[in-house]
Amino acid sequence: MVETISLRDLSLEEKTLLLRELGYDSDGTYILDKEGNKVQDPYIKEPVKISNMLILPGSTIIIDNNPLSIARYMEDHPDVL
Repeated sequence: MVETISLRDLSLEEKTLLLRELGYDSDGTYILDKEGNKVQDPYIKEPVKISNMLILPGSTIIIDNNPLSIARYMEDHPDVL
């Protein structure tokens, strides 16, 4: 069983450290890729804010925490949960 934690419970500093461990970074508002570009949610095509990021178990893909992105992610990755 995978242990899950809520990213909402983490401080901005803890979220930034987590992102750096995954090869990302943050400008304090948005998530940035290795080149410093804002990471876009692949489903809604909007930049992902660190305050609303979601990383689902078994993945390092970062999406926006909204119902549409979650549903589309689960469609694309049915074996994740």
